[in-house]
Formats: sequence, C-alpha cells, structure tokens
Amino acid sequence: MNSTQLNCFIAVADSLSFARASEKLHITQPAVTHQINSLENELDVKLFKRTTRTVELTREGFSFIADAKSILNTMSMAKMRFTSQEKTEPIPFHIGCRLGELAFLPALLRDMFRLYPSLHPSVKTIPVPALMNLLQTESIDVVFAFQGISVSKQTCHFRELTKAPVVCAVPKEHPLAGEKSLTRTSISGERIAMLNTSYALPSLLSVQGSLISKHRPSDMYYCESTEEVLTLVKAGAAITFLPDIIPMRDSALAYVPLKESVSVSYGVYYKTLQKKPVLREFLKLAGEFFNAI
Repeated sequence: MNSTQLNCFIAVADSLSFARASEKLHITQPAVTHQINSLENELDVKLFKRTTRTVELTREGFSFIADAKSILNTMSMAKMRFTSQEKTEPIPFHIGCRLGELAFLPALLRDMFRLYPSLHPSVKTIPVPALMNLLQTESIDVVFAFQGISVSKQTCHFRELTKAPVVCAVPKEHPLAGEKSLTRTSISGERIAMLNTSYALPSLLSVQGSLISKHRPSDMYYCESTEEVLTLVKAGAAITFLPDIIPMRDSALAYVPLKESVSVSYGVYYKTLQKKPVLREFLKLAGEFFNAI
C-alpha cells in the first residue's frame, strides 16, 4: 500500500468519477484505474461498484475512507518530521465527533494551543459507530458521544461531561416555543422528526415512544442523522425530541422542557490515559468547560 494508491482512492471516492480524479491528480485515467485495481487486490476487497456510467462506493470502500485519510495524514506527519527545520515536533491529536460538537470545539482547541503550541489536531465527523471502531484501534484519541451507545467488547472508558435532559426542539416562531413545558396532549397533531431506531439512544426512544403513541405513521419522519432531523425542524416541517446540550444549541430553535422526561449522560470515550498527557489535559479542559456552563 502506498500514497499514490491512497490518493487515487480518496480522489475517486470524493468525485465518484475516475475521469475527474485523473484531472485532479494530473495523471491519466488508466493510471488511476491501475492504482485502484492494485489497491483492491492488496486489500482483497472491492472498493467501488463500477459500470460504464456510474461509480459507487461499496460498503468496504466507504469504511476504508477514514483509514486511508488517517494513513495519508500519518505519512505526511512523518515526512514533516524529517524535512522541517523546527526544533519542536508536531503533536498529533485526533478527535471524533458529530457535526454538533463543532460549535464548541474551537473554544477547547484554543485552550489546548495555549498549552501545546505545536499541537496538530484533526477532527473526524464520520458516523459514531465508525468513530468507535477507530477508537478501539487508537487511530483517534477521543470521541464525543452519549453514554449507552453500542461499543465494542474491548476496553473503552467513558467520562461524563454533563447530564442532558430530553426536550422538545421547535422553530423559534412555532406556537409551542413559548410553552413552559409540554405533554403528549400539547404535541397532538404535530408532525415528528426522529432518528431511526437503529441510530437512537434507548432512553431517547422510551421518551419518544410515550409521547407519540397516538400519532399516525403519516405524521412521522424517520431520519438517519441528527442533522437531517434538525433540517426538517428548521424548515417547519416537524418538531423533534433530543438531549439538550447547551453549547450545541441551534440559534434558530427553541428548546422546550417536557413535563415527564429523562436525562442522558453525555461525555467522551477514550481507550487509555497511560502515557497520554495531551489527552489528560484535553479531558480536564472539557470538564471545566461544561462545569462553567
């Protein structure tokens, strides 16, 4: 496996076109095809489904994207260590999260840069199950997530940052936005956007189940990501229920308490703290950040 193969794979995965990938990399299309074929032979999997008209990622191809980028990043950092004239070596630090965490991560990273000026962080926003797989192999250092997600049987530690009550999120101009609390009767007739059961927390599902038991199937939108849910809510098509993490609130939405609700534990997963002073400091800063809210 070499950087040319990986760069060709990333270029084709980004554009889903061998022609556009060859233009981007400034090599011929047959050369791109050769590199992809040799990579597939080496991995003994098919990374793309190819026809005369379309190119699609296979399941194996999609799961390999994060690995390919991580390997290229490691190769780049190794090259920098030998070519850079700086006396201080860069300190890699890999964070896994959803898009919502990007709202508060800059504040944490600013504090980290003050302590470690040579810090070289990378932030991965791929689905949480894929992040947890990377965490188990220590390809990333820390993952922001809710306690209760499905994790590997291998050792994995969780540190709570906050308790997040499940609330109802509606557009700020919605009639329910001004209510002090909501019940099943309050939301009768409202359309609901929610995560598919395979993606949602069990505690969140129990709250949703009790509130929407009398809703018709036609009143429901089942989504595969929180971002898809919030898009429908902000469009005024539906309301939703979600854990209320204050630093991740969207300014376009109102967060209304539920009369009968539960709180879920939100924090960070990590593999080990042994010989990882940067991770220890990051967890400390994250804890202080949420305690100050």
